[in-house]
Amino acid sequence: MRWKAFIGLLGVLVLFFAVFSFQGEKAVGSNGTLILYNSAGIGVVEKTLELNLKEGINDAPLNELAGLDIGEITIRPLDDGVHVLGIFSRSGNGSVYGADIGGQVEIKLKTGDTISGKFLGMKDGRLAVQGAEYYLINPNEVTYFRVKELDGKPGVYMAVSADKAGKYRFDVIYRVNGMSWSSRYKLYIGDQANLYGYMILDNPTAETFRDAKVLLVAGDVNLIRGGMPTPVALYEKAASGTGVVQPSEPQKVEAFYLYKLGTVDLNPSSKMMYPYITQKVPFEREYLYKSWPRSGEGPVYESISFKTKEVLPAGVVEMYRETENGALLIGERTLEHTAKGETIRIDIGRDYDLKGTTKILQEKRGSGYAYYKVQITVENFGNETKTVVMRHYKRGKITGSSLDPIDETADYVEFKLTVGPGEKKEVVFEYENRW
Repeated sequence: MRWKAFIGLLGVLVLFFAVFSFQGEKAVGSNGTLILYNSAGIGVVEKTLELNLKEGINDAPLNELAGLDIGEITIRPLDDGVHVLGIFSRSGNGSVYGADIGGQVEIKLKTGDTISGKFLGMKDGRLAVQGAEYYLINPNEVTYFRVKELDGKPGVYMAVSADKAGKYRFDVIYRVNGMSWSSRYKLYIGDQANLYGYMILDNPTAETFRDAKVLLVAGDVNLIRGGMPTPVALYEKAASGTGVVQPSEPQKVEAFYLYKLGTVDLNPSSKMMYPYITQKVPFEREYLYKSWPRSGEGPVYESISFKTKEVLPAGVVEMYRETENGALLIGERTLEHTAKGETIRIDIGRDYDLKGTTKILQEKRGSGYAYYKVQITVENFGNETKTVVMRHYKRGKITGSSLDPIDETADYVEFKLTVGPGEKKEVVFEYENRW
């Protein structure tokens, strides 16, 4: 009996795939929730889809998901009486572009050029398009690939079974490759350090998002192991107990920092920038000498340091020095992800009045063991007294020192010396590493 039941079900599925019954699809309300990561070039979309289904098995096209990896699409029923049987792709030749062969397409290249015409498929690893001319396009040069008319042949559809005819809602989650967000900072150095931070949203794809609730996540994401929170789960955490979350007030969610940007229209092949941080803080002017476990001389760089009032996601800092004639651009630096209340030290440029020297006094190595005795010397050839931070990159722990460190991490140790005009000062320390 079980075998007969299986044969009967197989017959129904064969009939289903032979005679397609396409149902209308409609996204309810807005484009749902869009979540962007600053450590991965993807956007994760979660939205509600409403379908008019007939009783029994239905074939529902998912037009906007054509070309996506169906393994990265999740669809869950929100109503009882309906079951998702599977998600399928009609890319018969194994190419993400296979479902669109014969259709009219629009392709935008990284150069900014747009090519339109009839898509002829793949030829020698390139996209063949017959338009005003015959084109062979390298897929790596494509910014987006938009299908103008699907002509009843969507690349992705789902098989769904309804207990009875009616409207049913589904939760749809999928990835959009190429989307991301980043931070850009402008630092003005005068009597105080004035720091301005901007969020930059990048949508190089062909997809348009209208009235999308946008969430921005700062932090490293491991996409292979999974475990990435869904947009709705993140949105619920952002809203719980805090009311409206301002962009400058991120929430800690698991290993990430979450920014709730609000409702945004994000157009295809576009970038948008939002200001979200303004800080005016006192700073200390310091000089930094970087040292490694090898002997040699090196430059000393002028730097400023200050404590941040907010979490600062990783980004690029443009530095300006305030002058009588306006702000003078003096360089750019990268900024690592920085926690609230942490001290930021930013290099400005080389100071030619200072010279640093590292000398390895003693070195021992054995099985699973390394020992170093190091001497760092700083000499001031100028006419002003300057405070120099000496950062030595190492592995292991400090076991002895002629001067107390001001900071020690697993990667480096820092000492601070004040050196007057014509002076030469040194620090001697030891450390060992066992593994």
